[in-house]
Amino acid sequence: MTIHSLFSIRLPKAQRWSTYLALFMVAASGMLWWLLHDIFQWGWMLAERRLLTTHGIAAAALLVIVGGLLPLHVRLAWRIQRNLVSGIIALSVLSLLAGTGLLLYYGGEEWRDWVRWIHIGGGIVAVLTIPMHIWLGRRRAAQSSVPMAATSLGAKAKRA
Repeated sequence: MTIHSLFSIRLPKAQRWSTYLALFMVAASGMLWWLLHDIFQWGWMLAERRLLTTHGIAAAALLVIVGGLLPLHVRLAWRIQRNLVSGIIALSVLSLLAGTGLLLYYGGEEWRDWVRWIHIGGGIVAVLTIPMHIWLGRRRAAQSSVPMAATSLGAKAKRA
């Protein structure tokens, strides 16, 4: 008996759109807070608080979603070496943002300014690199004649 388990690297529609929504909510709330707080310095305390709350909740949801991408999407893409550079950059930037976000919330005051600017810079990089990762993956899938699937057991099917 031959065991075949095919998994697609492409995300199912619901997972893809929930990922896009969480990414958009994190990016939009973070950029809007940065504009209001640092660029315009309007000092709208209630609006800033609500934006930070939205940003934190969306970031927590995004961490859960990215955790869900690791077992299939990331692992299978790594195995067939598809979109590695942009994927590694995207995961690295998201890891940096998660770490600096935790330090902003739980870290000491002596690091706060440095961590804050690293987080803002990482967010700007993420807004550029994650859409690029998505675009490159879609472009490569459209150009590729190879199906976007890999067996969970490797290149050879094993007998049970």
